[in-house]
Amino acid sequence: MTPIVYTPVVAQPAQQFSHIYRRPRGLFISWPLRDSIPALLRNRPNPNVDVIVVTDGERILGIGDQGAGGLGIPIGKLSLYSLIGESSESDAAIVLDVGTNNAERLADPEYLGWRHERIQGDAYFDFVDRFVQAVKQELPGTCLQWEDFGTPHARPILNATGTSS
Repeated sequence: MTPIVYTPVVAQPAQQFSHIYRRPRGLFISWPLRDSIPALLRNRPNPNVDVIVVTDGERILGIGDQGAGGLGIPIGKLSLYSLIGESSESDAAIVLDVGTNNAERLADPEYLGWRHERIQGDAYFDFVDRFVQAVKQELPGTCLQWEDFGTPHARPILNATGTSS
């Protein structure tokens, strides 16, 4: 089932995410809402979350920066986990929407993400830290899995959060 619900099948849906989006299957946490992250997490549909798969959509399956379209990756990963009995409906797919440097996405009038060039530097890492602190506060004990972050961000995030690759 892996080739059907995950690599490489999810690459095209990530590229077309804004055009095929039909119903909520994950959470968009956008940089402009950085002061509301705990409230966004509190408003989740399921109170019990065991696993969060999160991406910022920067380095998707060899196709690069897909911004908010990267949400397809956590959705696909959780679908794969469901197939092997390690996930449930209450697990969460999240995209940290920090913008995109993909000109095609920014020019697409149907793009669902925050229409802005990708946030960089201290502002980016502060946003990720706010997210991690909100998860710790609102969902203690939840497994937080990082997916498809760009190389300049991945290692510093893993080092800062005390997780390993």
